[in-house]
Order: sequence, then structure tokens, then C-alpha cells
Amino acid sequence: MNKVKSFSVVMSIVLVAATLAGCGGAAKSDTASAPAKGQEIHLAAIVGSHGNAPRPNFGLIEDQVYNACYTYGSVTLVCDDGDPFTIVIDIPPEDDNLSTTKYKQIANEQTKQILSAASQMQAKTDEVNTLKAIQLGARSLASVEAESNDVELVRQMVVLDSCLSTTGALSFSEHNLNNIDTSDIVAQLQEINEIPVLDDVSVTVYTCGDTAGKKQKELPEASRKALKNVWESILEAGNADVNIKDDLPLSSTYNEEAMPSVTPVTVVQDIVDIHDIDDVDDAFAEGGVISFDEKSIAFEMGTANLADKAAAKDVLNYVVEYMNTHPDFRLLVCGTTACWGGEDYCMALSNERASAVCQVLIHDFGIDKSRVQAKGVGYSFEDFYTYDQTPDGKLDEAIAPLNRSVKILNLNSDTASRILNIQ
Repeated sequence: MNKVKSFSVVMSIVLVAATLAGCGGAAKSDTASAPAKGQEIHLAAIVGSHGNAPRPNFGLIEDQVYNACYTYGSVTLVCDDGDPFTIVIDIPPEDDNLSTTKYKQIANEQTKQILSAASQMQAKTDEVNTLKAIQLGARSLASVEAESNDVELVRQMVVLDSCLSTTGALSFSEHNLNNIDTSDIVAQLQEINEIPVLDDVSVTVYTCGDTAGKKQKELPEASRKALKNVWESILEAGNADVNIKDDLPLSSTYNEEAMPSVTPVTVVQDIVDIHDIDDVDDAFAEGGVISFDEKSIAFEMGTANLADKAAAKDVLNYVVEYMNTHPDFRLLVCGTTACWGGEDYCMALSNERASAVCQVLIHDFGIDKSRVQAKGVGYSFEDFYTYDQTPDGKLDEAIAPLNRSVKILNLNSDTASRILNIQ
């Protein structure tokens, strides 16, 4: 994959009363409140302009851009793609004799110009390297210096991106977000000196985990929370004051086909327990996975014989009710095991247990055999496997029961397709 080299463009804002279209937000009114006297505000904005993220809503940063302009600070725009690049906008000081009204008028025009430049940024390189983009913004903020002791430097960073990085030191295309170990990721980044230095920087993150495009599936809530937790921990490790905003209205989307390619991050649907027919309906409507542990559907040790068939039928009854009201629905019964006995043994045993559940559905409930399929994955399917080994290589019986499981999901789902492709 060819890389486009990163570059920096320094722009001096020309103080003219020009009308600029497409700036992404209205100018500040001339009655807007000003920053505290003596402050000089410097802003770095990470702009996610790639195919797997929604278009940034630049109205979210309008106030901060305006304040940087009003205090004659600076604004750094960083385009987040596979090789992030920057536009550094230096705002020159003006005549101190200007009136407050004139100051605000000038800051309004500068704000329009900067937001217009931000709205025109677009990814040039395949993939997304959000960590590098944040590092570039951090370096820009660290480089600013006060011209006198009377000036208070205020450093701010705003991230307008899905934060689904797919290359560089942190790639979520190589991780299962549901099982991600945040402390381990932070420790690894610290070891290779990749934590961004954000001393005295306040960081606000918008649209983290929000996706766009046909290739990148929407993240379930568990994955969104995991992603936010990772970034919050990384930014805090760099000494930033972090605020991750939720539930914001999204902007429009990019034409995915016209953008550089981005590897989709694997989406694992939430695994849910069921207590009634509504739980089943909600799970399948959202592409979820229904999990039956060894307590709800139990097998005799080391076999595919149901330990309590009546109990198994009780918990399967809700699934059967759903199938009876959705005659075209087909399901996959997936068997999993703890990591014990060897891969071949576990694959065979998990397949036999999945088949046993299918037989209950077919013979005891009358579900047509064409509507159910069994597949065993042992402990080889990472999305369903929770590490269950002790430090000395023995089976951890406190965790192993989580893996001795039978899961049911829509046969036509993406997760089911990945499971069926396991050899």
C-alpha cells in the first residue's frame, strides 16, 4: 500500500470581511461572551474524514475555534487517515486599539474561514491511524509558547472521529473489542513510547464508536463502551483531562466508494441471556447472540448427553415461540468449550453438543430440520472465547464454565457466516 507523505501547511488568516460558504456553522453573534482576559487559546482538532466514520459536525467546535481566534492563539487541523496530515493556522495579533465589537467581528470572520478549511479536509491514504493523528495534534499544542508572563496559555484538543483506528501502533482491526484488555494496551503503548504527551491539555472526544458506510457494521453498545474506555485510558495516561461526549446528533456521511479504503473492524454482537419472548425478539432484531451456559443447558461431563433434558426444553421454549411466529427465520446453534483436551477433541465435542440441541428443537418441538444448523467451534472462535488458563497452564475453573456454552444466532447474520467458515 502506497503512503502519502504527511505535510503541514501554515496559513496566515487575512482579516477581511469575506463571506465564506460551507463553514459548517453560523458565526458568533457580536454579543457572545469572550474568554477570560489574558488567556491565549490554542486548539488542535482531529478531523475524521474517512469512509467508516460520519462527517464531522463542525458546529460542535465553533465556540472553541472562535475563542482561539479572539485570543490570537492558533488552530491546528489534523486529518485522520492512514498517514495523518495537518493544517496549522496561526492567527496574527491585531491592533490593540480596536474596539470589542471590532475584535468580535474579526474573530467571526476567522472562525468562518477555519471551519471552511476543516470541512474541506478529506482522507488521502488508506486506513486510519487515530493515535498518530492525536500525537500530531499533541505536538502542535506542546510547541506553543507564551510571549510574556502575563499570558495564560490554554491548550485544547477536540477529536471529531469514530476513533476506529485500523493501522499503526493501535489497530482495532487486530482486536476483538468485546474482549479487549485496556490496561494491557496502555502498558504496551507506554513500553514503545506511543502514548501522546498531553500535559495541561483538555481533550473532548465526539462520535467515538459512531460508524458509517456499508462495509463497517454498527458497533453494539458493549463494543462502543470498550472503545471509549480504551481511548479514555490512553488519553489519561498522557495526562490529559478527558471528556467523551455521548448521544450526539450525527452529521451526514461520506461517499464510501470515493474514499481511500479502510479495513472494517470486526463487530461482535452482544451476547444476551433470555428470560422471556421479548428478550429473544430484541436479540434477533439487533443481530445479537443468545447464550446458554452450562447451568441452563447442561451436559454430562465429557459427553454430548443432556444432563437435564426437561430443563433444556424450558429455556429453549422462548426460542421455539419466536421461530413459530417467524416462519422464515433460520438459526445456527453453535457449541463452544473450555480450552482443555486438545483442539480436535474440543471441536468434535462442541459440534456434538450443538447437534444435540438441534435434535431437541427438531424432535421435541417439531421445528423443521431445514431451519436449524449445528456447528461446533471448540475454543477456536475468539469472539466467544474467554481466556481460561491459569499462569501455570492449568484450566481456571472459575472462568471455564463461561466457555462450556451453547449459543444461538441468526443463520443469516455476519457472525454466523464467520463461524461456518471455520474449518
